[in-house]
Amino acid sequence: MATTGEYLNGIVGIEKSNDEISELLKKMSLEAEVQGDKINVKLPATRPDILQECDIAEDLAIAFGYNRIPRVQNNEATVAAPHPLNKLSDIVRREIALAGWTEALTLSLCSHDNNFAHLRRKDNGDEVVVLENPKSSENQICRTLLLPGLLKTVCENKRYALPLRVFEVSDVVLKNAAVERGAQNQRHACALYASNEARFEIVQGLLDEVMKSLNVVSVVEANKGVRYCLEEADIPTYLPGRGANVMLINEDGSSLELGTIGILHPEVLGNFDLKTPVSAFEINIEPFL
Repeated sequence: MATTGEYLNGIVGIEKSNDEISELLKKMSLEAEVQGDKINVKLPATRPDILQECDIAEDLAIAFGYNRIPRVQNNEATVAAPHPLNKLSDIVRREIALAGWTEALTLSLCSHDNNFAHLRRKDNGDEVVVLENPKSSENQICRTLLLPGLLKTVCENKRYALPLRVFEVSDVVLKNAAVERGAQNQRHACALYASNEARFEIVQGLLDEVMKSLNVVSVVEANKGVRYCLEEADIPTYLPGRGANVMLINEDGSSLELGTIGILHPEVLGNFDLKTPVSAFEINIEPFL
């Protein structure tokens, strides 16, 4: 792995020559060879934790000694601001919570069946990140949907009075060969309504309120600008004729699929040990950034 003394010194906060850096890295069992302005570091098989240049900088800091790193005054003037994606997530969370729904926080790992077979979905092989050595059957993959976690939450809370209205705004993990790590997080919002009746209009109304909070109106209310619509689709997770794709229509007329909405199929309910009708929606909120 190639790096530079300028980079390592800048990260650690010291001023050492390339030869001095090479000697320090040898203390960490890293063979470093200086070639001009670059430092080539040979990584031993016993150090699988070193993946990037910043990992080499960490070893340099350890070898030099954290207590010996000079303390300096930070003279950069900065203004704190929320991360745009987190700010957007808070807007969505607040809107759903004010509508009387209860927020859940489910696990990011789940079983393969919960994410696919139990939702009547097929694994196409290019979507899910699979753990190489899972410790249990409940932690086999990184979730690609929030819906399974919320269904399990409802299943564990069946003793409470109906209706159950739960939601989650959190990350899912999807494969992406275009990025260095081969996978990426995607922020989703999912809401689930369980009662003696499906009441699809309740989750549709909640979706409409969420969209309005993001300054996006339905195509029923406007015929230009950024708007959204429900496009009927044959989605195995939902009852036939009771499922739709949530589509975002941009100002130029192009459309983007955000997610799905519908009444869950009885087979899906049975897979999660539920006996009451359930309506739900799940959308990707990152396009609103």
